[in-house]
Amino acid sequence: MSSSLINTAMSGLNAAQAALSTTGNNIANVSVAGYNRQTAIITQSNGTSTPVGYIGNGVTVTGVNREYNSFVVKQLLGASATGSALSTQLDQASSIDDLLGDSSTGIDATMSTFFKGLQTLTSNASDSSARQSVLGEAQGLTAQFNSSAKYLNDMNTAVNQQVTQNVDQINTFASQVAKLNNQITATRGSTGQEPNALLDQRDQLVSQLNNVTGVVVTQQDGDTYNISFANGTPLVSGGNAKTVVAMASSADPSKLTVGMTQPDGSVSEIQESRLTTGSLGGTLAFRKDNLEPAINQLGQLALALSDSFNTTNKAGFDLNGDAGTNFFSFTGATTVGNTKNTGSAQVSVAYTDTAAVKASDYTMAYNGSSWDVTRVSDGAKITPTAGTDSSGNPTMNFDGLSVSVSGTPDNNDSVTIKTVSNVAGSMNVAISDSSLIAAAGAANSGVSDNTNAQKLLNLQTAKLVEGKSTLSGAYASMVSNVGNQVATLTTTSTSQANIVTQLTSQQQSISGVNLDEEYGDLQRYQQYYLANAQVVKTASTIFDAIINIR
Repeated sequence: MSSSLINTAMSGLNAAQAALSTTGNNIANVSVAGYNRQTAIITQSNGTSTPVGYIGNGVTVTGVNREYNSFVVKQLLGASATGSALSTQLDQASSIDDLLGDSSTGIDATMSTFFKGLQTLTSNASDSSARQSVLGEAQGLTAQFNSSAKYLNDMNTAVNQQVTQNVDQINTFASQVAKLNNQITATRGSTGQEPNALLDQRDQLVSQLNNVTGVVVTQQDGDTYNISFANGTPLVSGGNAKTVVAMASSADPSKLTVGMTQPDGSVSEIQESRLTTGSLGGTLAFRKDNLEPAINQLGQLALALSDSFNTTNKAGFDLNGDAGTNFFSFTGATTVGNTKNTGSAQVSVAYTDTAAVKASDYTMAYNGSSWDVTRVSDGAKITPTAGTDSSGNPTMNFDGLSVSVSGTPDNNDSVTIKTVSNVAGSMNVAISDSSLIAAAGAANSGVSDNTNAQKLLNLQTAKLVEGKSTLSGAYASMVSNVGNQVATLTTTSTSQANIVTQLTSQQQSISGVNLDEEYGDLQRYQQYYLANAQVVKTASTIFDAIINIR
């Protein structure tokens, strides 16, 4: 009897020791990211049959359970990936808002100063100091356009760097998950037990990967993780991880995008429309929805100002009685052929009406018989007006542009027209002598003639941008658009963050370590241990009493 009692008590001591060790481990790991609370599983041992019935034989520790709910974790991964994209896009878009929102040093203030100088010149067209002032203020205006364009172009460079960094992170996390898949499989096979620490490490890596690019996890045979991203693109399969690369976009080599290395060593480009979540998705969304529109709107404004000023200045006469020349210089529209093109077509573009030019790039795709033109900013399908240029090449006219095509395109060849993205950064004052400002309306009207100077001043209130907005109005609209985008992103990002917080709380209520609860368990298992130790003492006393019977 005493032997059976001791065995029963020892099973309780062992169980108490396992429970205390598990609780201590929970407390030690309370601050470890990705740790899931563990619980010792204690079950009743089979009893021994006696004439009076079954008598228990204590307990058995059958394992250490990892508190984990895959359904909640799956919801949290989805919400976190969306939240990461929104917060990344918001952070970067806010930088544009800060640039454009400074009313004291922004382009609007500089344009106002420039036109005030023109107003002074209009009052005294022969005043050399007034002329010089206009020239200096024009140089300040172009410098402001150049500075703003450089800031935005630097952000474009930063996006490329961020894409490269995100791709490196994806490869690192994916390879580590694949390695852990192998370790977990091997450990389960050799011990038959759950390697909880390895499982925690793997789930933490998946969470970090998911914050970079949203992933979908499927569990194979209840063992290894298979991971896909970019709307179904395989990334990790068991112990193998594919390699993702940052590559030049085939449509525009100045932009980096994401590709996947294939088994034969080739790299296939992943459509950016499939990369919508995680910080990578947020960065790509920022470039497409915030940065490129801002660059184009700034370029549209610079084009409207420069070209209208040039046209008006050339219509007047300078102090020497000569016809005016271009006041501003700038780089016009350019084209970028897709690197996958196989035909010989060459595309050039020129402005026909800068007041009709949109703040947008265009894509042209050859369908085998004609070109399909799409305006990128709103996805509108354009129906061009056909014509021919001076060399007899076919032309397409639309939205203030004339596009000329020479050579022979192949089916599916495509071209991107960058309408105004280079204007603001290249804008400069074309004259260095203030006497070349064409203030007069006629060649021999005298130095005091301000007829054309008044026309130059009138450009301030003319609707030069798409025929419906003044220069200051177009800039205000640009600032408002960016501000509205940031406000919308702020609202959606905050809402998504609240969802992530709620799901995190739900996940932590299942898997997180609560020190108060663990302290209570510690006290309970301590009492459990001491009680079983007392049973051992009692059994020992009984055994000694039996031995001492004579």
